[in-house]
Amino acid sequence: MSELNNGVHAVKLNFTFPTSQVNEPTLAIAVKKFGVLVDIRRAQVEENVGGYIMCEVTGTDQQIDDMINYLKSVDVGVGFIGSDDVQAY
Repeated sequence: MSELNNGVHAVKLNFTFPTSQVNEPTLAIAVKKFGVLVDIRRAQVEENVGGYIMCEVTGTDQQIDDMINYLKSVDVGVGFIGSDDVQAY
């Protein structure tokens, strides 16, 4: 996690979406609801398989934590992308 200013951080996360969430605006809802900035770096999403989105999320600790808790509550997997591996958040 890197600090930008005024308590705002950027963290790299991997979201995994089940097929039930593929056709829903789940990430857009989270961005709007929690006021974070999401920079998508890589993604692959297929209707019958599900998918993943790797991105950098910028916001305060509280905004990021709230977004993660929301995504987990709708069955989206969340992993922290560290320097060497992906860990569950």
